Amino acid sequence: MQAVLQKVTRSLPWFVLEPAKYILGDTCYQSLVWDVNYTDVACLRLGLSKGLGLGIVVFGSIIKFPQIYKIVHARSAEGISLAMYILEVIAYTISLVYAIRLRIPFSTYGENASLTVQNMVITLLIIAYSPMDSVSRRVTTFCRAHGISTNALYVAIGAVLMVVGSLALISERTVAPPLLQFLQGLTIPVSLASKVPQMLELHRSKATGELSILVVFAQLLGTMARVFTTLTETNDRLLFWGFALATIFNAVIAVQVILYWNGNATKAARLHENRWFESPSTPNSRRLSELPLVAPRSVSSNTKRD
Repeated sequence: MQAVLQKVTRSLPWFVLEPAKYILGDTCYQSLVWDVNYTDVACLRLGLSKGLGLGIVVFGSIIKFPQIYKIVHARSAEGISLAMYILEVIAYTISLVYAIRLRIPFSTYGENASLTVQNMVITLLIIAYSPMDSVSRRVTTFCRAHGISTNALYVAIGAVLMVVGSLALISERTVAPPLLQFLQGLTIPVSLASKVPQMLELHRSKATGELSILVVFAQLLGTMARVFTTLTETNDRLLFWGFALATIFNAVIAVQVILYWNGNATKAARLHENRWFESPSTPNSRRLSELPLVAPRSVSSNTKRD
């Protein structure tokens, strides 16, 4: 069987063999591809880790598209925590720059580049479709004078802050290596803290709203896979504990999604019921809350007798 597999692997075209050699390295390429030695546990672990890593990189490039689509399609960000995504943008940006500057293998963090951009887009969409009830009068006056909406102003400010912050982190003159390592250590509590607002939002509303269920479970599987790839390909404990604790928090959100799976339908039914009681059924009827309180008339001794 091994001889048959060797004939197959050795006859593969160069555009398959060369990437495999680059990904696995000379030793494991010789063991797994050329010699088909599947008893080499160390190389098998590495090959599985590389495969998972590349799969996550590819899948991670589109993982949050369903969430973006749901927000744009519904023109609403109900049920999605803005605080969670702001903190996620901060944590993902720092982790991405940290991995790039330390030249960590791309297969262990590659999806972070796409996820960072996707999180930025979702954050700006949440701002764009959220009501601005607590905006100061000066901001409102400024927006009216320049013919722009308040949401558009805050979206522009958010986008500028994201770009400036990213450029500052990339430059070693702005953020020295010791400071960057300190910031990477902070991404663990920041990333974990980013999950708390979403947990609280789900607990409060008892409904998923416009939160994409597909994205929730994809994130859980992604962080679980990252625990394995980080242990296999790098000894960086900061990255490992970040992914391990993120897996736990993502699991909590996934459980909440399962518990509140039908929450949107229940919430809609309750809202419809309340509207039925409060809205007039005929033109001459009034809302129940507006009906006058009249004491019931009792039969007294002064009532006329037949």
